[in-house]
Amino acid sequence: MELIKNPNLPFMSWRKYGFILSGVLVIISLLLLLLKGPKLGVDFAGGALVWVRFKKHLDVGDIRASLAKIGQEQASIQKLAGTNEFVIRSVTKVDPEKFANDVIAQLQKDFTDNPSELRAKETVEPKISAELTRNTIIGVLIALFLMGIYIWFRFDFRFGAVSVLAIFHNILVVIGILILTGKEFTIVIVGALLTIVGYSINDTIVLSDRIRENRKKLRGIPFVDLINTSINETFSRTILTGFFVIVTLFCLYFLGGPVIADFAFTLIVGLIFGTYSSTFIVCALVTEWEIRSPQRRKI
Repeated sequence: MELIKNPNLPFMSWRKYGFILSGVLVIISLLLLLLKGPKLGVDFAGGALVWVRFKKHLDVGDIRASLAKIGQEQASIQKLAGTNEFVIRSVTKVDPEKFANDVIAQLQKDFTDNPSELRAKETVEPKISAELTRNTIIGVLIALFLMGIYIWFRFDFRFGAVSVLAIFHNILVVIGILILTGKEFTIVIVGALLTIVGYSINDTIVLSDRIRENRKKLRGIPFVDLINTSINETFSRTILTGFFVIVTLFCLYFLGGPVIADFAFTLIVGLIFGTYSSTFIVCALVTEWEIRSPQRRKI
């Protein structure tokens, strides 16, 4: 199935624009990471989570005004779609158990005509949070290292090295967008980032495999033409795959409720940049590398 019949787009002629765009995005993401920093959820910073159900309708603003009386106006409050249930999260230096008890007591005091029921109360100790953070970083680094090794042995050292660089680019840009949009970094977001790592390498492997095949079939053609031909031959497959995955993720984002919304949002952003980076990071950098330092190689 081909969405576009025999495309012939000069992708590598646009690679400098890709370098400029990626450079700007990376700089902005680094500035956001260093100056603003991620908004850590209770999974990483320690704190508490309270899940409350009210008998009658209540707005998030009303709950926030109530929590302001105990100094928790900055708490994250999510209303579960179609219900009168709220998930209240807070990163706090006070005892998590005390936070949960204070929240429940204040809500019951302010909304006496709207009975509330405590559905769940969870605490995350700082020691566990530090362990989760360390394991997360180690997990991502191991995944990047192993993927780079696989691409190196399967195709070529240059593709392996650039593929790892592209994954760093994708993760950094996604983190920058999450910081910019004020999303909380939780264990769910970590799962989404690891999924992005896997998806980012998928399109790169498909392109690398097609380039290797064409290197044998199209002997003697310039390397830029070889790359363009290979990208064009996989273009329909890339568009179709990306389109159906994005449609699925948008359904999760709009219909899955607040619990899954941040996960879906992260994957949507990661999918877009994962597809983009296969062409304008991996192929573009390998092409630039080959032009500046031609090398006889088998890919």
